[in-house]
Amino acid sequence: MFVGHYGPALAGKTIARSVPLWVFFLAVQFVDVLWGIFIANGIEHVRIVPGFTEANPLDLYDMPITHSLPGALGWSVLAGLVWMLLAPAQKKAGAIAIGLAVFSHWLLDLIVHVPDLELWPGGMRVGLGLWNNYPLALAVEFGVLLGGFVLYLRMTEAKGLIGRIWPWVFMALLALAEYANHAAPIPEDLAVAGYMGTATFLILTALAAICDLTRKTR
Repeated sequence: MFVGHYGPALAGKTIARSVPLWVFFLAVQFVDVLWGIFIANGIEHVRIVPGFTEANPLDLYDMPITHSLPGALGWSVLAGLVWMLLAPAQKKAGAIAIGLAVFSHWLLDLIVHVPDLELWPGGMRVGLGLWNNYPLALAVEFGVLLGGFVLYLRMTEAKGLIGRIWPWVFMALLALAEYANHAAPIPEDLAVAGYMGTATFLILTALAAICDLTRKTR
């Protein structure tokens, strides 16, 4: 899953209003930010198998640190603790919201991945395999994204003209990113692919910060 992960990020302010949207955007893709770095440096591994699924050709056969169930839970707890240490307000609510945002990544991946998510490192692998039906997977992705978007609009209001326009521009950019993610060829150099993935998530996080600058919580 790609842009569908941002549905929970957009909905995050229903739990903790003080947490910036860009923090939620980073949280929901935090394990993939790490995954990209780990792939690029040979810590976790992936191989390109044309036709592996309808959605993409990636065989994600080794990612126990980022995408195993204990790994996802560990990163969720860590992210929540970091918020509690650094946040000026809503420490408890923010920590819970951010922890849930990080863990939502694993839950949504469970829907679309083929069985490659380990319940424990080296153990049973799970995944409902919706990537083998890409139109349905895409419908689920955008359904989750749009649900979060509606909640975000209800929880915030524009500070001015840019604040009224930017969320819609941002959604269009996310849709374009989803298209590119599916249609663009994956670099054969997996180090390049890993760093490109991480850079993409960080760029989208930066774009989410424009929402923080141009809108405010109701």
